[in-house]
Parts: sequence; C-alpha cells; structure tokens
Amino acid sequence: MTDYNRATRECSVSQLQTELRQAVQNYFREQALGNPETETLLCCETVSTRKGSGWLNSGADQTIHTGMLLGAEWLIWVRKGDRSDTVLTAANLKEIQVKIHASFVNRDHGLEIAGFVRHSKNRVRGYVGMGPEPAAQKFCAEVEKAVASLKPPAEKGFARWWRGG
Repeated sequence: MTDYNRATRECSVSQLQTELRQAVQNYFREQALGNPETETLLCCETVSTRKGSGWLNSGADQTIHTGMLLGAEWLIWVRKGDRSDTVLTAANLKEIQVKIHASFVNRDHGLEIAGFVRHSKNRVRGYVGMGPEPAAQKFCAEVEKAVASLKPPAEKGFARWWRGG
C-alpha cells in the first residue's frame, strides 16, 4: 500500500509551486532551452501527503510537491519535500522507456521511467507518483505516446533480414 495520498492537477509552468518553478526556470536558463512556458507541451503538479506518521517516518517528508513537464523531446520532473531539497531530473525522450503504473488495490498511479536521465552514465529506474485524477492519466498517456513516437518499433522477421539486420 502506498504511503501517500496524492492529488494531481494540470497547470501551466507559472502555476507550479514556487521552488519547483524556480528550479525549472534555472534549468532552462542553464541548458539554453528557451522559455519553459512556450517549450512545455503539458505540465502537471502532484501534491503527495504522507498517510501516517510515527517514529519510523520522523525524518521523512510529510508533504511532497512534484512538477512534471513534457516537451517535444524531453521529460522533466522536479520534487520538493517539506524537509528535503529541490531535485530536478530531466531525460531525453529517445533515451527512456516509460510504463504507466495504475494499481486499483492501493490507488497508486504514476509513471515508471527507465533509461538514461540527465548526466547518468548508466541506466536508471525511477517512479513518479501521481494521483488518480484525469489530469494524471492524460499526462501519463501523452508521455507514453511521445516516447513511442520517437522510437519506431524494431523491424522483425523478413524485413529485418532483407535490410541485413
């Protein structure tokens, strides 16, 4: 069972929580990516609130804000907890695989992401938790569609043999 209750809303980059928006703006400036408002095709923000507290969770974030941005060739997710620092992760859509995760048992939804992110030299695997709202479902579907459109399926059988593959 997930440890968080999550709620996701679609928003513009300018409507992201202050620390998330600032991290995105800094990243765009450092990478010379242009204006985040105009370069972002779809943006969402998820607020995750820890379900319970106790001595095991005493150092853990009770509330986490996560912003997710989809561009034509990239995916960015940035998170900030009430006790943890802001962390921004970016990936080229050509270098990742995504899988939509939806569990009706514990109402956990989100994106499983695997591949090369930002400056990693090895493949990494991660999970971006989202709420069950239509905005989250739309965002996940659009990311999955964008990744698939940049990676045509591998040729199989006779076509592959004919081309010498």
